[in-house]
Amino acid sequence: MGRAEREKRRSGCIGWICNGTGPVHVALLIMQFGFAGHQILSRVALTTGLNQFVYAIYRNVLALVIMSPFAYALEKKARPPLTVKLISRFFLLGLLGIVGSQQLFLAGLIYTSATFAATMQNAVPVITFLMAMLLGLEQVRIRRLDGHAKIVGTIICVAGAVLMSVYKGPAVYQGWAKEPGNEIDLHAVFGSYLGGHLVRVGITQWQIGGTLLLINCICWAGYLIMQGPILMVCPTPLTITAFTYFFGSLQVFVLMLIINGGKVDWSLTTTPQIVSVVYAGVISSGINFSLQSWAIQKGGPLLVSLYTPVQTVIVAILSVIILGDSLYLGSVVGGTGAVLGLYLVTWGQVEHRKRDALELAAAGKTDDLEARLEGRRPDSPRPRLSLTQPLLEEEEEDQVAEILPPRTRPPALHNPSKSSVSFTFDESHPLLSPHHME
Repeated sequence: MGRAEREKRRSGCIGWICNGTGPVHVALLIMQFGFAGHQILSRVALTTGLNQFVYAIYRNVLALVIMSPFAYALEKKARPPLTVKLISRFFLLGLLGIVGSQQLFLAGLIYTSATFAATMQNAVPVITFLMAMLLGLEQVRIRRLDGHAKIVGTIICVAGAVLMSVYKGPAVYQGWAKEPGNEIDLHAVFGSYLGGHLVRVGITQWQIGGTLLLINCICWAGYLIMQGPILMVCPTPLTITAFTYFFGSLQVFVLMLIINGGKVDWSLTTTPQIVSVVYAGVISSGINFSLQSWAIQKGGPLLVSLYTPVQTVIVAILSVIILGDSLYLGSVVGGTGAVLGLYLVTWGQVEHRKRDALELAAAGKTDDLEARLEGRRPDSPRPRLSLTQPLLEEEEEDQVAEILPPRTRPPALHNPSKSSVSFTFDESHPLLSPHHME
């Protein structure tokens, strides 16, 4: 029994209440309600006639105005000089995170439902892991149980997301709202040539929306992967996010001019539209982002990612009650697979790093051990700034110390939460959250 565990038992304190993460769980629950409300309000605003490009520009500009002063004041000393190369990377982040991800999410939300869109977002962490694995940023030990969990979880999650995109199925619960069906004019949206082909093969509005949301997840995963090298040279998350909003807003404006020819109604004509824009800019991009960053520091990135399915449940309940949405078999089965796959991959990542850290500690490789705990490769230099939590808690540090003889015990493990923070790539970083720019 470790020292920390003995102290807990003597004080009669058990579970997550006494390990300091109780407020973190409360904050994460508040975040999920905040993101769920954003999805409900967004659908209401878009279905009442608000142009999705206008909505995105208003929301991102408002978030930029709120975030810029904090980025300037809090990260002034840590921010590196702005070079052409760095600015070009910010431009690409805006292209992936705002244009590629956010606009596809809004379009998919219009063509499907809030519940469907929220369920699909559970695939983002797994798709991110898959892309990181293909790029050599994530290791999979196929002969170990954690490797099996990662592989099986990835397959189940991706299969669930694809199933949701192509299969609607019968209604498990029939809501009172009118179904979208195949109301959109495919010829008008996709042109006479492509639209004609879509009509002939029987493509429905629901399938188009599901496909857009799946591509949205892929774009967001690409955005997350791209964050890694940028954060290493520019360890200022607020600054990066502010520039992403800035370039993304400009790109959306240009895209709107190309598609709509400048004939766009900029007015917010209804109360739901005004509330939705203000809510998205202040709550989703402002307050929720701050809570998310704090939760990452206190509870770790993996704990934050485990709360993703909670948003799905909240959105499903609210959309049925407020919007009168129906629940379909494809969404239920595919969503269950996406959530199950997410938990399998997350468990595999936790188990992988725990076992690697214990093996390195037993071998006395303290430098490699600290590198594993910080989420970087052993041969890579230690970055200046990280928000990742050590994956060995105090109890596990005590277990490592008890395993090793006194002469071979490594020095006290570096705990970023108790000293200066540093920045490394992690697919569950607060900026890398699947909700951050929806």
